[in-house]
Amino acid sequence: MFMRPAVQEKPVLRKAQTYRFPAPIAGWKANENIAAPNPGPQGAIVLENIFPTATGAQIRRGSAIYATLGAGDSDVTALFTYNFGNNKRFFGSTATTVYDITTISSPINYQLSTEDSDHIVDDLGNFIGQLSTGGLEVIEGLSGGDWIDEQFATTGGNYLVIVNGEDPMHVFDGSAWYAISDEPVNRLNYDAETAPFTVGQTVTGGTSGATAVIVDVVDNGTTGHLILGTVAGGPFMDNEPLTDGAGGAATADGAIIALFGTITGTKPDGSPLLTSDFSYVWAYKNRLFFILKDSLDVYYLPVDQITGAATLFPMGAQFSLGGKLMIGTTWALDFGNGLNDNCIFMTDEGEIVVYNGTNPASAADWQKVGRYQMGKPRGPKAFMRAGGDLVFATDIGFVPLSQALQVDYSVLSSSAVSYPIETAWNEAVSLRSSASWDCIVWPENQMVVVSLPTVNEQPPSMFVTNARTGAWANFTGWSGTCLEIFNGRLFFGSENGKVVEAYVTGLDQGLPYTAAYVPLFTDFGNSGAEKIGGMARMQTRGPYDIQPLLSCQENYVVDLPPPPSATFVPGGSQWGVGIWGQSTWGTAQTKTWQGDWYSVGGLGYALSPSAQVTSGSVIPLDTEIVSIDFSYDISDWGA
Repeated sequence: MFMRPAVQEKPVLRKAQTYRFPAPIAGWKANENIAAPNPGPQGAIVLENIFPTATGAQIRRGSAIYATLGAGDSDVTALFTYNFGNNKRFFGSTATTVYDITTISSPINYQLSTEDSDHIVDDLGNFIGQLSTGGLEVIEGLSGGDWIDEQFATTGGNYLVIVNGEDPMHVFDGSAWYAISDEPVNRLNYDAETAPFTVGQTVTGGTSGATAVIVDVVDNGTTGHLILGTVAGGPFMDNEPLTDGAGGAATADGAIIALFGTITGTKPDGSPLLTSDFSYVWAYKNRLFFILKDSLDVYYLPVDQITGAATLFPMGAQFSLGGKLMIGTTWALDFGNGLNDNCIFMTDEGEIVVYNGTNPASAADWQKVGRYQMGKPRGPKAFMRAGGDLVFATDIGFVPLSQALQVDYSVLSSSAVSYPIETAWNEAVSLRSSASWDCIVWPENQMVVVSLPTVNEQPPSMFVTNARTGAWANFTGWSGTCLEIFNGRLFFGSENGKVVEAYVTGLDQGLPYTAAYVPLFTDFGNSGAEKIGGMARMQTRGPYDIQPLLSCQENYVVDLPPPPSATFVPGGSQWGVGIWGQSTWGTAQTKTWQGDWYSVGGLGYALSPSAQVTSGSVIPLDTEIVSIDFSYDISDWGA
C-alpha cells in the first residue's frame, strides 16, 4: 500500500481589518492592567510632550530662555511675583541674589510665530524685547535662596513678604525691598550731595547730633535717600548737614520717615528670635504666621501687621510622628458649619493638624478641628489649590486634603489625583526625592504642572494634568527647579541661572524636541492569535503638514525607533522672514486635516501603533491628534 503524502499546513491570511485608536483624551495611563486596560483605546502607555484635551491631544509648544540671572553660574532657586493694581513685578532668585526680572534688558534676536500671540497685548515689538537676558539685582549678599513668599495687605499698604530660614525676612512695598531684622527701617531723604554715602558707615546730623548706621543708599546724583537702622541721639532735622565716616556729605531733605519696625520675640530656648529663623510664611485671618525652621513651633503677628511682637504657638504635642513643620496655609472646607477658612499645619512626615478661629491666644476663639495623615510632602511648594481644597504632592501620590478626612491613610493612594499614573509617580518618588518638587496651576491653559527635580541622573521631566479632565501626560526636556505664573504666562527656573518661559515657540531653548504617543495595547478581541501589522495613519488637524514617524509596538513592549527629522515649517510664517501685507504672520493659520497611510509592520499577540513627531522650528506646530487608524491581519494556521 502506498501512504498518502503529508500535506504541509499553510498560513491562511484573512482579509485585513482596521482598528481605530481615538485621541488619548484619557491621557497617560501607568496603573492599568496592560492586558485589559480601562478605558482602552482612549488611554496611552506613552504620552510625551502631548497634552490631552477634552476633544483630542495637542503637541505641546516649546520653551525659551526669558532671563539669565547674574553670570549664569548658579541655579534659579525661587520665582515670585507682586501684583497690586497695575503694579505687577516679577522676581527670580539664586542662592545669593534676588533679581527684578519684570522688564529685561539686552534683547535677543528672536523668531516669533504667527500663532504665538496669546500674550501679545498691543505691541509685538515689546514682547520681543522681553524675550532676553538680564535682570536687576535688588537684594544681594544672601546665604540662601529657597524663598517662600506671601503677599499681604494691611491698612498701610500691600506688601510681598519673603523668608528662607537663612537670611533676614524681606518686604517689598511695591517699589523697593527692605530687610526686616532686629533694627527698625527708617528713610532719610537728602539733597545737595557733594560726596556719596557708604553703606555700613554711620551718618551724623550736623545740627541734631543724631546718628544711625547706613543700611542702604539710593543715590540719584545730587539727591537720594538713606535707609537707616536705629537712630541715636535724637531725630534728624530738616536741612541739617549730613556726613558719614567715609566722607559722604549732603543736606537732609525733610524729617526721617519710619518705614518698618522690628519683629521681636524669644525662641523656646530663651534666645532672641530672628527673622532669619523663619523658614515659611503664610497669611490666615489677617495675620502673618511663620514656621520656626527645623522645629514644630509657629509664630504669629498681631492682626494687620508685618512687624511687631511675634507670639510663640508651640505645636510639638500635636504631632505623634515628630519631624518638623514644612507647610502652613489656609484651607476652605465645610465641616458642617458652612464653608469657612481653616489654618493647616503640615509636617515633613505628612501629619496635618487643622485649626479654626481668629486668635491663637484665645482658647475660646481657636479650636482644633482635627489631625490627619497623608503621605510625606515632596517639598514646601509641593501643593496647589483646587477651589477650596488643597492637593499635595506626596510620596503616595498627588492627594487632595479633603480625601484624608474620608479615607484611611493605608488606602489613600487610590484616591489620589495621580492614581492613573501611580507606578510612574512611585518611580519618580523613589528616584527624585533628594530635592524639592514644585506644583502650580496654570488657569489660562487649564493645566496643572508638577515639576520634578533633575537629580540622580534622571532626565528632565514634568508631570502635567488637564485641570478639567484629570488626564495626565509627561513633558520631557523641561528641567525645572521652581514654577511661577506671571501675567498669565508659565515660567520655570532652571539650572545655570535660566528663567524659562514655557509653551512658546516650537523649540526647547533653541533645540528640537519630539512628541511620542503609544496607545494602550490591545489583542483586538482575539488573544490566541498572532496579528500582523500592516498600515497605520495618524489623523491630525493643524496649520502645517507634519511628518510623523509611525511604527508598531509588539506584545506589551515599547521600543520606539530613533526620533524622526523635524517637520518643515514654511519660512514665510516666521517673524523677520515674512513680507508685511503678503505673508500670513499676525493672523491665525487655517487648520487642515492630515492622515497619510504608512507601512508599519509588526507581529505579535497584542499590538499598538506608535507615533513620533519632532518639532524643530521656532514656529510651534500646534497639531492636534484626532486618532490613529491601524490595519492588521490575523494569521490562522490550518489544513
